[in-house]
Amino acid sequence: MPPIKHDSNTDIFRGQLFIFVGENPIAYGTNATMNIATEEIDITNKMMSGGWKGSLPGQKSFSITSESLLTQKEGQYSFDTLLDKQIKDETFDFFMGEAKVTDPTSVGGKFELDRTKKYYAGTVMITSLDLTSEVNGIATCSASFTGVGALVPGTPTT
Repeated sequence: MPPIKHDSNTDIFRGQLFIFVGENPIAYGTNATMNIATEEIDITNKMMSGGWKGSLPGQKSFSITSESLLTQKEGQYSFDTLLDKQIKDETFDFFMGEAKVTDPTSVGGKFELDRTKKYYAGTVMITSLDLTSEVNGIATCSASFTGVGALVPGTPTT
C-alpha cells in the first residue's frame, strides 16, 4: 500500500461535537469527552524472553463526560433532567456527533444530531453529577456516564 497523503488544511476535523440524550442535546454544553478503554489480560509466563510482560486485549468499555452551563428551563437536558434520570436508575441512548441547527437565532436555535456525518451511539447510565456555583459567576454542571454494552460508530446517511 502506498503512503497516504496528509493535508492539515483539509483533513483535520473543524467543528463541535455534541452529546445527545436520545434526540436532545445536553443544553449549553461547553465540553464533551468520550473515553474508550480496553482491559489488559496478563499473559506473562516463564517462556517469554528477556523478562518482558505480555498482555492480550480483554473487555472494552466506554464513558462520556459533559460540562455545561446550567439552565432550569423545562424540557431542556441539564442538571435537573439528568438528576431525575439518575435517581430513577434509568439507562438511556446517547449519541455524540455534530449538530445541525434548525430554527436558528443569533443566540441559539433548535439542534439535532446531523446523521449525515460520523457519529457514535450507545446506551449509558449516569455515574456522577456535579453542580458548581461561584460568586458572580454562571452556574455550571458536569455529568459522567458509563456505557452499558457496546459503543457503535454510526454510519452517515446521505
